Amino acid sequence: MAVSEDIRKRYAEYIKLQAFDEKYISKEKEKKILGEAVMRFEMGIDDARAIMSGVAAENDFIFERDVDRLVKEIMTAFASLDRYISRKEFQHAASIYRQLSGGHIGEGEAKRRLKQMMLENEWKPRRENIIMPPRWYMLISDR
Repeated sequence: MAVSEDIRKRYAEYIKLQAFDEKYISKEKEKKILGEAVMRFEMGIDDARAIMSGVAAENDFIFERDVDRLVKEIMTAFASLDRYISRKEFQHAASIYRQLSGGHIGEGEAKRRLKQMMLENEWKPRRENIIMPPRWYMLISDR
């Protein structure tokens, strides 16, 4: 179904309003904005995504899903040889996570998300010595 130019403009303005203060679009906010496109603006999800991507590019909005994807690629590169992530690599990835999110994800949250990513991908923290499990990893909350 073709979307009229008026509806496209109104939806684009709605997106700008939703991300006005933060310029960061979380997964929940993205879902809400797309839901509004379907329900209120009566457009298909593909058209809504295309408009949202255009508005985001024009206004330098950051999508949480894009940050997650980029950080996962970085972690994959770190773990590529032996499936282990060192403390230094982990801290570097957490720093990148915070920077890519524009500061919307704090240090603790970045580390928690990275640990969850490690668990999901079966990557292991590199041990600092043979006997003890890596304390730096164990101290990161799972929630």
